[in-house]
Amino acid sequence: MKNKSFYIAMSCMLALGMIFSACATATDNSTEATDASSETVSSEPVTIRYWHTMSDTETAKFDEVIAAFEAANPGITVEATRYAADDFKTALTTAIAGGDVPDTARLDIAWVPQFASQGALMQLDGALPDFDTIAAGVFPGPLSTNEWEGHYYGLPLNTNTQVLVYSKDAFTAAGIESAPTTIDEFVGDACKLTDASTETYGFAQGGTYFWASAPIFYAMGGKVTDDAITTATGYINGPESVAAFTVLKDLYDRDCLSPNLLGGGIATDAGSGSGKYAMIIDGPWMVDIYKSNYPDFNYGFALVPAGKDGTSSVVGGEDVVVLDGSTNKEAALKWVTYLMSPEAQKTMAQAGVIPTLSSLVGDPELPAYFSVFMEQLKTAQARVPSPAWDDMDTAIGNAYQRILNGDQTVQESLDQAAAEINALLTK
Repeated sequence: MKNKSFYIAMSCMLALGMIFSACATATDNSTEATDASSETVSSEPVTIRYWHTMSDTETAKFDEVIAAFEAANPGITVEATRYAADDFKTALTTAIAGGDVPDTARLDIAWVPQFASQGALMQLDGALPDFDTIAAGVFPGPLSTNEWEGHYYGLPLNTNTQVLVYSKDAFTAAGIESAPTTIDEFVGDACKLTDASTETYGFAQGGTYFWASAPIFYAMGGKVTDDAITTATGYINGPESVAAFTVLKDLYDRDCLSPNLLGGGIATDAGSGSGKYAMIIDGPWMVDIYKSNYPDFNYGFALVPAGKDGTSSVVGGEDVVVLDGSTNKEAALKWVTYLMSPEAQKTMAQAGVIPTLSSLVGDPELPAYFSVFMEQLKTAQARVPSPAWDDMDTAIGNAYQRILNGDQTVQESLDQAAAEINALLTK
């Protein structure tokens, strides 16, 4: 009987063990189900809104970028909205004021400091996981356009700069073998290529706005303000800046610089394409302009002629930002990271958009004509990253007009511009 009782007890214990084991398994399965349910909840589909002003060609190619990102990031949808360039800033300002902002946007490089100073943009350094790595891999000029008060509020999405565009036929006819490499050669060639009797000019600019004069200005060592953006005195009216505008004034007085920059006359694209202007300084978009309007024009690109410290030019392009009012910042940061990838940048290059990644210099997948622009970008400089830039631009442009018209000497006019810019910096 004793043995029988022992076996009965053991059987009961085994049965209880099986019951507890089944309960534990059920509990574990329930926990896994709960975890899975939580995962589903935390990874609900997200739509991030992206605003831009791309062209038809760029927009078509951009659709491929969106599709690739969405395929690599299931659950995240990109809703891209295209605006006309003239309407975009107003639309964004209105959205910020109303508290209903896009998650991300592509902004003109001059706008980032303006919107950052208003608290409208998310600080990316310290928030974007790969920020330091991405920042180290882009051209320094474009990157600098995103800095405001020691922090970065965007990344350079696409870029451009200006280089010398010259007529090969005009150079051959004048017995000039190659494009000028120094400012002195440039001045000599401009006058040699000028024929006042036929109103043919060696050099032409699109206007007196700073973008037009900036390549020569920067190449000759000109600066608008100090690095800390606290004063213009000694910079916009300093010796290097005065020398740059003196060169342009002398070219104008000798009829080697077309008078069209003060209004009237032939635009630079038409004038160069039709043989009226032997040299202009312009951007990569000229390739499509010439292809469409002047298919027989025989032209070349070259670096901006160098001053004593080498060549330089001005940075253009757009930056990508995350709006501080975004409710989908995590997904937006993933999108920004992808836009800065070699894959996305090379896809957009097929639409004529120059990448900002310095590692892509010389990449065989890029259009051949990109090479001179990307070489120029190594030393190209950004305009002053300040909320007051638009007014600074006006002050410099007005000074240039006074110089050309002979209303003031170069020094007097730039002294006035320095005083005007200083007033802007103290507001």
